[in-house]
Amino acid sequence: MTDNSRLIVALDLKVPDKAMELAREIHREIFAIKINWPLLMVAGVGIIRELSSYGRVICDLKIADIPNTNSLITSNVKENGGWGIITHAFTGSDSLAAVIEAAGEMKVFAVVSMSHPGSDQFINSVSMDLLEMAMKEKISGVIAPGNDLVMLRRIRNAGKGLMILSPGIGVQGGNPADAIRNGSDYVIAGRSIYNSEDPLGEVRRINSAVSSVIHRSS
Repeated sequence: MTDNSRLIVALDLKVPDKAMELAREIHREIFAIKINWPLLMVAGVGIIRELSSYGRVICDLKIADIPNTNSLITSNVKENGGWGIITHAFTGSDSLAAVIEAAGEMKVFAVVSMSHPGSDQFINSVSMDLLEMAMKEKISGVIAPGNDLVMLRRIRNAGKGLMILSPGIGVQGGNPADAIRNGSDYVIAGRSIYNSEDPLGEVRRINSAVSSVIHRSS
């Protein structure tokens, strides 16, 4: 994987062989791979270590439990080679702190807003409170939507220096260049890549769009 890319690819697949094949094809041109429950439930936690042979693996488990359970889940990810883990923040500072403590050097990213319309019903009304709490707990970064630029800018302005990962790119309507321009550090795309007839070509297209923004601002 490369630090020259701002792209994280979400392998939201249920076929381990397909996930591994895609990782082999694209890993040299992306920043990280993100996996979620659909793949883990089929392949088991060993898939984390297999994929980590290609580089950074972020486990998007959106942990939302009591501190002890959060700690156990996080430890399993860490022991199997995870580079990062995603947790919900709404369960409170004690649950969040348990994830951070168990993670050690592994990156922890807290969800403070989501990329689907339902986020407006509950989470978005407390996004700034969740962000403030996460920052007090010394979080590595947060998840903020790349398809809601108003919310993304709010989170960027309040979270100076904080790493922001943005889903909602591609199928959910987010534009990668716009997300970077409005405060995202890394964009997350899944279906637009793994459902493409040319996944590597789609990766390169996103990388090119993001690079044009970075070069203009530097």
